[in-house]
Amino acid sequence: METQTLSTAAEHAVYFKEFIKSLAEKFQPLQIFCFAKSSTLNESSGCFIDDQSTYTCNYCLLLVTESNIRIDFEVQEFANRYYKQGSMIILSHSRENLENAINANDRFFITASTTEQLIYSHDGISQCDPSIPFIPTQSAVKANKDLAHRIPLAAGFLNGAGECLSKSQFAVCTFMLHQVVEQCLITLIGAYMGYRTEFHNIIRLLGISRAFSEQPFNLLTSGGTEGQRLFDVLAKSYSGARYSDAFTVNEEDAKALYQKVADFDRLAKAMCKRKIKQLEATATRYRELHKADIETTDHQLAGALL
Repeated sequence: METQTLSTAAEHAVYFKEFIKSLAEKFQPLQIFCFAKSSTLNESSGCFIDDQSTYTCNYCLLLVTESNIRIDFEVQEFANRYYKQGSMIILSHSRENLENAINANDRFFITASTTEQLIYSHDGISQCDPSIPFIPTQSAVKANKDLAHRIPLAAGFLNGAGECLSKSQFAVCTFMLHQVVEQCLITLIGAYMGYRTEFHNIIRLLGISRAFSEQPFNLLTSGGTEGQRLFDVLAKSYSGARYSDAFTVNEEDAKALYQKVADFDRLAKAMCKRKIKQLEATATRYRELHKADIETTDHQLAGALL
């Protein structure tokens, strides 16, 4: 079976390489970075079946373009249509945006755009300066600020969902639950990755969260086929509850989703608080290691003000 495993992984590598080639031909990016990858191998054997294996790979990519025109929707649609051996989330940003973010000490862009993550370059080299280090002193501060803003929003939406549920407004209840999940995922992604999202699609948000943990994905999609069906109802509620007369949610589904999202809200808060503690510890270690440099900089700044 080991030979089969190696063969399956090798076949996927060829498939992935061809996909990246077609992606590059379609959108002409300057670089593509892979900042997350997870793979799963499912094997089956027995007296009545041939040995079988299924290999899936989930990716999160950062695509860098020359133009400042955003092409996120088109790129993600291309990935959804043509990548069939797992899931793929693609973030698209211009070179100018990337460079400005790196110069501004952005945690996500500095971390994601390292040479080690580069899987495609139009000229064969990376344009990013690997010598620019990330300074982690403000990461916990930013994450705490985001937590203080978004978690109360999530709590408010959850309370609203409960009110709608008690009044048999099941479609509106589901929309409110969508808002809870959206706020929680944005907060998680900010805390764990330092990335500020600009979209509302919880399928994409959940895909990005898999770059640092499978817990959010597993909770929201748990329950096999039925669990996936419920998540699809939740995802469709963002537009369906507001714009489609045909969108309906029954009481049983609304109650099941309410319980699942309430559990997700608790998980998100616990994960964020745990990550912020880690960020605070990292900032403390950095200050201790660079105490002399920080004191020199403070002294120079004080002298410049005199």
